[in-house]
Amino acid sequence: MGMFDTIALDPAIRCPECGALATSHQTKEFECQMSYYRIGSVVATSCYLGIVRDRFWCGACQDADRQSEHPLYLVIWHSVLAAVELDAGEAERKLRETDRLDLVGWLADSQRETVRWRGKFRGLMSSLKTWQWHLREKANPEPEDEKLRLWSRLLSLPDEILNAPDPLDAIIKSHSEESPEDDL
Repeated sequence: MGMFDTIALDPAIRCPECGALATSHQTKEFECQMSYYRIGSVVATSCYLGIVRDRFWCGACQDADRQSEHPLYLVIWHSVLAAVELDAGEAERKLRETDRLDLVGWLADSQRETVRWRGKFRGLMSSLKTWQWHLREKANPEPEDEKLRLWSRLLSLPDEILNAPDPLDAIIKSHSEESPEDDL
């Protein structure tokens, strides 16, 4: 099948054949880098403004050995995914009626998401650097440099990480857990 991108469908799309709800869609209409998009995401496509025709495959129909392929329309408004529709007329309407205030809202969401991911990355890097300091201290319990001795005392990781069979795995897991602000 190769690589694809995933679009979160919110609201979900109902299969015209069986009525099952699809909450995501895999597409090869963008850059196929296994990226995750949702309405309001800037998409990597050559279409700046318009409708991209794709194919909708129903997972429930496939599981029941039924063929279910329908056209799916990706509405792109100034490089932003504005809508995903099964009906061409509805896709055209959404393209015409997309408002600049929607764009401002999507931009604000994108900026909040960027700040959140930047914080998660910095937290992970901080823990990894602390682990690096811990390993140096273990190798040389009495550093000659007073600054290094001070840093090794100041930097510490929780005991559950330090005593884990694989501390690096424990660090990664501690940073991959969803935090309450992820739902905002």
